[in-house]
Amino acid sequence: MTYCAIDFGTSNSAVALPDGLSIRLAPVEGEATTLSTAVFFNTDEDNQSYGRAALEAYIDGFDGRLMRSMKSILGSALGDSTTDLGDGSAIKYTNVIMLFLQHLKQKAQAVAAEPLTRAVLGRPVFFVDDDPRADRMAQKQLEACAHAVGLHEITFSMSRSPRPSTTKPA
Repeated sequence: MTYCAIDFGTSNSAVALPDGLSIRLAPVEGEATTLSTAVFFNTDEDNQSYGRAALEAYIDGFDGRLMRSMKSILGSALGDSTTDLGDGSAIKYTNVIMLFLQHLKQKAQAVAAEPLTRAVLGRPVFFVDDDPRADRMAQKQLEACAHAVGLHEITFSMSRSPRPSTTKPA
């Protein structure tokens, strides 16, 4: 049982794997080590695509639903609501995040030597600014999504430092 590190970003996502004494980014889209955080539910072909392929399917004019910036729903009531996929069916927003995390995990698993069941998840300083309750809810929602895709041991790590204060002392 090994671990991975996942940066589930608003615009792009990545997965890192242990490589001896260091870590390396896993290819998640061909040889690319970053994946646009996008899912396209293609109702014409009854499938979903991820990353650049999702954006291309949308631009090519297939019927369906493109979802981007999924991290931004974390911490809001939207997480438990559903969205229409364009064919009369609907999916819970958190299930979209689960599908995306599962896709990332599968891509990393393809190059990992062991099953991935532990993860370090990057998190922003605040998922939701100025709302500690919503911020805690966002982390819990992301953790539940990670558990649902088989990542049983989760650790969170800040993915960026807080911005320095711009106020000057009087």
